[in-house]
Amino acid sequence: MANIRALALFSCVLAMLLFIPAEPSALGAETNLTGQGLTRATLQLELALSKLSAGSGPSYKVVKVHTASQQVVTGTLTKYNVDLRDSNNAVNNCNVEIWSRPWLSNGNQVTIACAGGSSVVRSF
Repeated sequence: MANIRALALFSCVLAMLLFIPAEPSALGAETNLTGQGLTRATLQLELALSKLSAGSGPSYKVVKVHTASQQVVTGTLTKYNVDLRDSNNAVNNCNVEIWSRPWLSNGNQVTIACAGGSSVVRSF
């Protein structure tokens, strides 16, 4: 009986250690992305840029992701500081925001603001 209790206690402690985030954050606080979170966010950015270039938006390709963060708002707001290559092969440092609200039609709003350029805001 004591072994079962010890095993149950050990299982609970292990579960807490595995599922509690390394960096505590307040509800709705911005969280810097690393590892798999950064990889998923980069894929989200590449998908958004391809949808923009297929429509009426500008054509950009990701060269390098410097930083990415995510925040739960009404939906999810993902912010990036990235180097993007435009259709003229010029590389610009840009701040990109993707506000995802999947319950809306055209629920993804992308804002791209590059150094020395104007902001582009598109939804898809």
